[in-house]
Amino acid sequence: MVEVLSSPSLKGDVIARLERQHANVLSFLENGTGGGDIGVQDCCDVIYSLFLLGEGGRLAAAAPDAFCDALAKVDFPGWKATGKDRLTVHNVAYAFGALNLLRTITGRDLYGRVLQGREPAFDQLIDGKTGLPLYPRWLAHHNWRVSHWLGGIPSIFLSLSMADLPDRAAHRARAEALIERTNRSLDPKTGLIRLYKVKLLQSAFRLFYGVRHDPDLGDVGGVAHVTWVNHAMGIAYVANDALCKTAGDLFLAHSPYMESVPYCLDFDIVQIVRTAMKQNSDAARKYEARAREMMRSIEDFFSGEVPEGYTLHKLPGALATYHECLLLAGGTGALGSGMKAIDIITAANWL
Repeated sequence: MVEVLSSPSLKGDVIARLERQHANVLSFLENGTGGGDIGVQDCCDVIYSLFLLGEGGRLAAAAPDAFCDALAKVDFPGWKATGKDRLTVHNVAYAFGALNLLRTITGRDLYGRVLQGREPAFDQLIDGKTGLPLYPRWLAHHNWRVSHWLGGIPSIFLSLSMADLPDRAAHRARAEALIERTNRSLDPKTGLIRLYKVKLLQSAFRLFYGVRHDPDLGDVGGVAHVTWVNHAMGIAYVANDALCKTAGDLFLAHSPYMESVPYCLDFDIVQIVRTAMKQNSDAARKYEARAREMMRSIEDFFSGEVPEGYTLHKLPGALATYHECLLLAGGTGALGSGMKAIDIITAANWL
């Protein structure tokens, strides 16, 4: 395996962008100041980004308390509402992922504090009739959107099962049952989500969706939220080889990124390729070369003039993609720091 050395400037470029564009969130997490209008998602974005940049030490002092304060201002699906603003399932899984990263950084398990006083209502998360994660039925045609429930809910219970909580075993059992039932709902030939009932209506939706996005990217990017949980739990993917080929073809066909800028959709595709591909195959060699190209494209993106509409929430996905490309291409040192490339899903259970 050939070592892939990455650009020492990427880390500096991204840190400079955070300090320039998102100084308020950095100040809140690093110093505990100015948090009145800082949202949970912004906190998660910065926690993930600093972790992926090898700068987690900047979060060691104030971030645990600051992040807990931010979480105290919101309700979680799966726990009884108290009249506060309510996070989505996706953002609860994301917030729990950030708690997992903070535990790695600081050694502090914050779940007991975050959940204190919250009354569980897990029937909001689990369909009592089907055993599936409870998702909005009207979104059954939208594989990418519905995947946030199909993967996010098992991820929530997986993170709870790894926390210092008295009912860890029950949470693990829920995670296992949910991902097993979700896997059985996937198409056994393609490994993709297939919850829709009427193929004609699904074809019409894909035609409409295709006006702005590649529907195949949407399908693979959707099931990635399920495969993340399988990867974190060491479970084989449904139709692994077919899914890998579909993701690999998209990876090779779209350049420099899956869409116009690097973000989580790139991670979705590359992470499936990296974790599903056959090592030392002809396809793997093509994927490795493409991964090196994508790394250079991401470096160039952040060293240049980043488009004005590039939001903070896109940043962790771009950095996680870079790490996946580094892992795929056989790299050991990331971001010029000498640190190991990070598998963010095994570190956090979600992105």
